[in-house]
Amino acid sequence: MGIFSRSNSTADSKRKKRFYKKRWFKVLLVVLILGAATGGWAMYKAGATLSKISTKDGFFSSLWKSIPGVASDKLQGQDQGQINVLLLGMRGSNMPGGGLLADSIMVAAIRPRENKVALISIPRDLYVQDPGTTSQSKINAVHAMYEDKEEGKGMEMMKQVVSDVTGLQIHYVVRIDFKGFSELVDKIGGVDVYLDKPFSEPKQFEGEEAANFSLPAGKNHLDGAKALFFTRARYASSDFERAKRQQQVLIALKDKMLSLGTLSDFGKVNNILNILGDDVRADMDASEMRKFFDLANNLRDPQMKQKVFDTSPEGLLDASKADTPEGKTYILLPDGGNYDKIREACRNIFQ
Repeated sequence: MGIFSRSNSTADSKRKKRFYKKRWFKVLLVVLILGAATGGWAMYKAGATLSKISTKDGFFSSLWKSIPGVASDKLQGQDQGQINVLLLGMRGSNMPGGGLLADSIMVAAIRPRENKVALISIPRDLYVQDPGTTSQSKINAVHAMYEDKEEGKGMEMMKQVVSDVTGLQIHYVVRIDFKGFSELVDKIGGVDVYLDKPFSEPKQFEGEEAANFSLPAGKNHLDGAKALFFTRARYASSDFERAKRQQQVLIALKDKMLSLGTLSDFGKVNNILNILGDDVRADMDASEMRKFFDLANNLRDPQMKQKVFDTSPEGLLDASKADTPEGKTYILLPDGGNYDKIREACRNIFQ
């Protein structure tokens, strides 16, 4: 038996050697190695990019959660049918003139199953209770106040105060500064906006290479710089009109990215996020960012609703004055002295 065993073992060994020498096996082995290396590099790049943006994850956590199937398959709010995302725009932490003040405050309410999206803008002069204190301030100052104390705290507190105002549970917050916004618009080749009448801002941007900024009526193609000026301008109009222009440009951004196929290619999205780098932050982990990519890709020509709270009869806000260390300052207060009407409007935004 021992002789036959050795003989069989030798024959098996020779057959295996002939098998491994076959050309197709070598080709297959090379393909498998290259596939693993390519996939690993893609995962590495995704993890590195998302870890820069996330206020939740470090690099290795983002790398792990970028693997499909590792984390939860649902976004917050998805089981309830509506995901509420707070969008914040500001100058930037290294910019003069209140770089951490939230110049743009907008809630995107998304109903994936119904293919509906609502944009709700809150003016920066709304006077609110500062979270965890007995003091009050304009809502745009809340982010700066808490971000100065701890990185990421400003976003957390803005979620809290906007949730109190609107009555909506804010599931996520995304913050972008002026530089990142301008780079995003340039990266996709600019956006088109349509104006019913000419637009002009003759004085706001002195010293910023945009004095006497104006646009004609009709179709206008805006690069990053022009889109930024268009969404910042308010002196010749108002903060409320500025909020409407911000919504207009945001929708134009969405349309352009869909037309380019950007939202159907995670690699393109990842490259854009990598370019934006320190100019954008989100309190999502890597898996949640990937799910938002899938969600945006599945929202095709959604039904849009838009709301800007202002001092018009339907705007639910009243202009007032408040005493501050600098003297009397302009503020906005909710109609009726509480947020009941605002919360009702937000709750019924899709009706």
